[in-house]
Amino acid sequence: MKTQFVADFEAYMPAVFNDKPYGKPGLLSLADEAGIDCCVVFPAGVPPDPRPLNADLLQEVVGESRILPGCLVNPTMGTSASDDLKKCVDQGARTVKLMAALHGYRVDSTCVDPIMHQAVSLGITATVHSGSPMSGCSPRYIGNLARRHPNVTIIMDHMGYREWVDMAVEVAIENANVYLGTTLVAAAEPIFIKNIVQSGRIGADRIVFGSNSPSGVALHGVNGIRNVGFTVQDESLILGQNLKQIYQL
Repeated sequence: MKTQFVADFEAYMPAVFNDKPYGKPGLLSLADEAGIDCCVVFPAGVPPDPRPLNADLLQEVVGESRILPGCLVNPTMGTSASDDLKKCVDQGARTVKLMAALHGYRVDSTCVDPIMHQAVSLGITATVHSGSPMSGCSPRYIGNLARRHPNVTIIMDHMGYREWVDMAVEVAIENANVYLGTTLVAAAEPIFIKNIVQSGRIGADRIVFGSNSPSGVALHGVNGIRNVGFTVQDESLILGQNLKQIYQL
């Protein structure tokens, strides 16, 4: 009998994946396979103007209790981005995604500040892509943003994986509002995550599970956390309890 609550902080729901129909049935099927109770889902794709994708996603997931919708914004759109964020939250969005690497800005740029101020007033989290300094998504840049906005809970996806994991950990140490997200890392090299916890620098209470499905294999991610040798308590925190607290599930 299943007793462990499992939640995914970052999944996607394209209409077609790997040349086959996907959509909501595909998302929930992969979640069932991995034993995931609840998914935070973002629009699939990163167009310059994500507003149509946000609208489509929010409409498609109405009434599905296992899906917490998120919205994607492009802060370089100025007030149009802010207006869409408010509209999305009014329609059920629970978090805002920042993808500076594909929208062409540094994530600690001042154009992001209005979105972060809005996140505080709307009571939502920010899910932020991490990567190389050249992409504009260095963990250090995310740390700069976190320091300016300490009242926004930030989930750093990919936790700086691969080359910038140590930097991501330092950012989380310095900023209590930053959580490290396991997207792709959990499936590929979960030992990175275990080593972080065993080092004592950041505890399991600051790490949240994410699959990045369907491009990331959700079942492999869950099994990566379960099979790498965490204590029962740490495994439970990472796989679901931390996200349960963040989203008040």
